[in-house]
Amino acid sequence: MTFKLNRRIVLAALACTVLSAGFANAQDVLKIGVLGPLTGAGAAWGLGTDGGVRIAAEEVNERGGLKVGDTTYTLEVVSYDDQYKAAEAVTATNRLMGPDGVRFIFGPIGSASLLAMKPLTERDGVQLFTGAWAASVLKDSKYIFRVGPTTQEFAPSTVAWVKENKPGVKRVGLIAANDETGWNSQKIQSSAYSEAGFEIVTAEFFERNQNDFRAILTKMLSQTPETIELDTTPPRTAGLIVRQARELGYKGGFTKFGGFDVEEVVKAAGAENAEGVVGITMAAPGTEVWKRLGDKFGTLHKAEMNDYVVMYYDAANLLFSSIEKAGSTDSDAVVAALEGNAPFQGSVGNLTWGGADAYGINHQIYRSVVLVEIKNGDGVVIGEAKLN
Repeated sequence: MTFKLNRRIVLAALACTVLSAGFANAQDVLKIGVLGPLTGAGAAWGLGTDGGVRIAAEEVNERGGLKVGDTTYTLEVVSYDDQYKAAEAVTATNRLMGPDGVRFIFGPIGSASLLAMKPLTERDGVQLFTGAWAASVLKDSKYIFRVGPTTQEFAPSTVAWVKENKPGVKRVGLIAANDETGWNSQKIQSSAYSEAGFEIVTAEFFERNQNDFRAILTKMLSQTPETIELDTTPPRTAGLIVRQARELGYKGGFTKFGGFDVEEVVKAAGAENAEGVVGITMAAPGTEVWKRLGDKFGTLHKAEMNDYVVMYYDAANLLFSSIEKAGSTDSDAVVAALEGNAPFQGSVGNLTWGGADAYGINHQIYRSVVLVEIKNGDGVVIGEAKLN
């Protein structure tokens, strides 16, 4: 009888030990959210976001975890597809903030999604690291950070490049998505081109689910633009526009000073049609860093490497470093650490904060922006864009 009693005590003690270990392990996991278009025309950007964050998290875990005060966390990435739709973004945000217990979210890319999420995340102190470009993204916010410069910062420089390198170009056509992102960016592009002395002969918007642009392009081409600015059009969609414009007989140039992806544009347009298209990226293709991250990205997604991988890899490392410096996962403590954690050494140079003059708060990462031209199906670096 005595043996049985002792055995029960031992078994009970072991059970408590196992349960305690389970609770401890659960508490030592820090979940990181990713939200963006993982399918559809904008998938290149969404998958790049997801890949960059996952690579950074994996590297932290391989080093032994994230050390925050006396606790070491294993990082776990939880991703949702918002399909570039505000309603889907809100649904995913509620899941991330609710049952998933996420306090740090990378994304979204679409401004409409971000602005729909913003009241929820600001209310609960959930931090967003977004690629959304609308001017209203950072205004009246405390917990939103933008992972790179926007048209607002580089348009004067990119337009100046066109003026210097394409002296025969005087007439410009603009095309962008019919939503908050497109409206905001096209307004800035239009102003920059006009101030530089170009004539805006046509400006059009399309729906994000659109695949046939012949009617819009026929209207645009009737105004004889000498170059067409593709702006923040998703890369796959931009390639379709290039292809269909060439099929309609357009012989002029294309620029895409917003969200460039050489492989996606070439795949959709065809290498011959895409020849000479000029865009901007936040990292130079072909570098050692690009190859290293590209190799890791290839193990996560069946998609081409793009600069969103680099941007979000750097932004994630900046966040993880700031959490460790704060010694806490408390939102306000991490915000303070983030604001003070600059310049921060990114994968391709220093990251600094800016944005106060334009948006009222220094929550926008400033980093180098390179100009890339498509030549023989590949992206070739042809210069660097200065930032305002």
